[in-house]
Amino acid sequence: MPSVLFDLDDTLFDHHGSARAALREVHRVHAAAHDFETLERRHIQFLEEMHAEVLAGRVGLDDARRERFRRTFAALGVTLDDRAAAAVAAAYRAGFVAARRAVDGAADLLAAVRRHARIAIVSNNLADEQREKLEYCGLARFVDALVVSEEAGVSKPDAEIFRIALRRLDARAEDAVMVGDSWTADVTGAVGAGIRAIWFNPSRKPVPADPPGVVQIHALAPALSVLPVILGAQPTPA
Repeated sequence: MPSVLFDLDDTLFDHHGSARAALREVHRVHAAAHDFETLERRHIQFLEEMHAEVLAGRVGLDDARRERFRRTFAALGVTLDDRAAAAVAAAYRAGFVAARRAVDGAADLLAAVRRHARIAIVSNNLADEQREKLEYCGLARFVDALVVSEEAGVSKPDAEIFRIALRRLDARAEDAVMVGDSWTADVTGAVGAGIRAIWFNPSRKPVPADPPGVVQIHALAPALSVLPVILGAQPTPA
């Protein structure tokens, strides 16, 4: 049976949209005197830095959230004490939870794929965090296996995390496809594991040259148009 591997954040789950909504709440309450775009740029920088620390097990998720806001505000010339950092982090988390949503078309696409293939999620994140997103967005019922770097002990683009997913699905690389938004983690990683890759590129970024010949999709809907691309039955839709 064919197998389809999906990334989660910014492929099926709208992490960027949820994070931006949460940061706007932080900006409104705690940083209205500062330019939002500058706040967002700095936040993205320190989010990536601290996310790597969390995945490596060097810092807990709550501590990382407080620390990234200390660093973000410090870059704006503002010093947060422990109490202020905790308040900002709490406001962000509340805003993020309230804004959580799937990418448009995700549920319908998974339902369509599930009629033809087994499905695994392959994600560089924490297991409980990703399970919660899948449940909240109504996507968990379509997923046969959840492979998360925290539990797997290895992260994309390492080929081993893809091999773990294939083993859990009892699938072969040549019968699988990986769909994700990160060229490095999802596309290059999957191809390195011998898996066909599809780049989810909603913002229509320029296509890197290597690996060549990678098919793109720009949206998850309508499912009936995207499904044949995933199953390898037709070229990418315009």
